[in-house]
Amino acid sequence: MTTGRENYPEYDALWHLQSMGVRTDKHRPNGWKYKRSDRKRTRVAMIDTSVAVDHPNLEPAINKKLALDLFSAPLGSFAYRKPDEKLEDLCLNTRTRVADGLPGITEILGRLIDRTSHGSLAWQNNLQPCVGAEFSSHGTAIAGLIGAKPTRVQAVVPEPTDEITSIPLPYVGVDPFCEIVPISTNFDPDPEVLIVAFLYAELIDADVVLLPRNVPDPVRTVPEIFTRTIDGVPLSEATAPAATTPEEAQLWAELAELIVNISMARPVVCAAGNANEENGIYPANLATDHNGIISVGAMNAKGVLAGFSASQGLTVMAPSGDAEVFDRTQVRLDTRRHDYDPVGVPEPNENHKYSHYDVISTDVPGIYGYSDSPYRSLEPETGLREFGSYFCSFGGTSAASALVAGYLSLARSAGELDVKADGLQAKAWLLANCAEVQDGDTCYLYPAWDGDYSFPDA
Repeated sequence: MTTGRENYPEYDALWHLQSMGVRTDKHRPNGWKYKRSDRKRTRVAMIDTSVAVDHPNLEPAINKKLALDLFSAPLGSFAYRKPDEKLEDLCLNTRTRVADGLPGITEILGRLIDRTSHGSLAWQNNLQPCVGAEFSSHGTAIAGLIGAKPTRVQAVVPEPTDEITSIPLPYVGVDPFCEIVPISTNFDPDPEVLIVAFLYAELIDADVVLLPRNVPDPVRTVPEIFTRTIDGVPLSEATAPAATTPEEAQLWAELAELIVNISMARPVVCAAGNANEENGIYPANLATDHNGIISVGAMNAKGVLAGFSASQGLTVMAPSGDAEVFDRTQVRLDTRRHDYDPVGVPEPNENHKYSHYDVISTDVPGIYGYSDSPYRSLEPETGLREFGSYFCSFGGTSAASALVAGYLSLARSAGELDVKADGLQAKAWLLANCAEVQDGDTCYLYPAWDGDYSFPDA
């Protein structure tokens, strides 16, 4: 029996770093060194799901002391501390002005500052944080692309020997010198939870804020909601799972202003969407020339817009996997697929546009995550049992946005971007360090460290 896998040539698992010019084809830094002058690690606030913080490649990058879980408690629990541990002075940026003129957010900011003040307990109301492995697939992959670090681990050789040996895990993210602060939320957060997430990113003085997903604002998620109706009923109301209260509506509106305000002080990187959206999902579609919000689309390894990616109103593109397309506008199928059938496929099949390259990232070890494990139990407390499930194929504009967040982080770590640069200045640096890539009639901007970029599947 054939699997079809033999139809596909092998490719470098770190092609995405070489594509952006961050690494050479020998897996060396492309002319950059760690130079951050203030001797602080560049801090990336990642608003997403939780992370497998004990993953060998991620453990050096994750700041467990500051990691905040908003899944379990409205004002968050410090998930990797003991429940009754008292917080030390977290050196928060409590003088921030991002909430000025936003009464609802000002009140929430006051409560959050009290919650995170010196002497507060790590777990809010002793609630168990929801940061288990079963919740952490997306966040683990995102974190790896940003800042995973190569390492060596002790591995248990399978029976009958049960010997311990040392093996390398040479995976690396864009900026292996940064620190990542996971700010985890549930899968359908209300406006207050998201407000707390963005406020906390501001309070910890993050250098880069990353949101690799959408925000479920009932009005702003779909731009056409403002004008479309169904039988005279506004689309936002007709599709809402429940009526939005006036208080919630105010907070949703204030959240949009808050994201823009924060982006003026530090770049806010957002995924643009995976359903061919014309102008990107919310809040990526808030990006303009006058704020620090960065909307990121996906480009495949051939230098072509990925089959799923949002296509208009984007700030930059970045590497990702691809998707087949077969509709009235284009035929773009993978002829290498083992079950590909040319019958009924009109010519020309624009296969030269499709790329089978996936982005590879870190995954939750063991039975959870995107990659499965041959062992139907959790990993042992000590020693690596197998490494296949430690890595996975990943993609979407989520992956692309994580790579751009890492790119900006590396710019600070390598001294290319001043540590005092605000959101607008960071965005300007990003645009100045991109190359123009022509795809059909459209020209996109693509990260190109020191002017270098490539598309290995072209």
